Amino acid sequence: MNTTTAAAQANVTIDTIRTWCRKGAVAAVKQAGRWIIDTASLAHRIAIGAMKRPARQEAAPMIDLTATYTGILIPGENQRTFTTQVKERATPDGEHLTTVRGLIPLFADQLNAITNEGDRIHALNVLHGKAIVISDRHDADWDNAREARDGGRLRTTYRGGIPGITVTDVLDLATRIRAQLAA
Repeated sequence: MNTTTAAAQANVTIDTIRTWCRKGAVAAVKQAGRWIIDTASLAHRIAIGAMKRPARQEAAPMIDLTATYTGILIPGENQRTFTTQVKERATPDGEHLTTVRGLIPLFADQLNAITNEGDRIHALNVLHGKAIVISDRHDADWDNAREARDGGRLRTTYRGGIPGITVTDVLDLATRIRAQLAA
């Protein structure tokens, strides 16, 4: 097998194949200035590489917790700018809470997809004042709540009511925010 075919099969560059040949990572002989690669040896090298290399996970895009959104809550009023606020505190019993208020900018794409102005205003009113709470403790009171996940460690005051934004969407966002803040 030639270097071009080997590179395509191994999903590497031709230069990498040539390096493998020179270093003996694959069995190959040079004939008339070109590498001829042993097919079985290449398959073995590909298998070794797959074992060593963990599957690459795509990193989720960072959530912009400083994002803003401009809109109105009442028809005819002046435009307002909505912002997200993240506050951390410890309770007297030592529970660590992170509260994310102002969810409107975090759902800007979904809100912008609402073409009817009245429906968008309704959506802004539903989301206005809703929050995500991230706790470091399990709370049995939240175990079976639709608005909570992970034993109440993630919860929201959002109850639904906006087409295209479910409670699950908000809790998925909460999961991503928790991971982002922990990093």
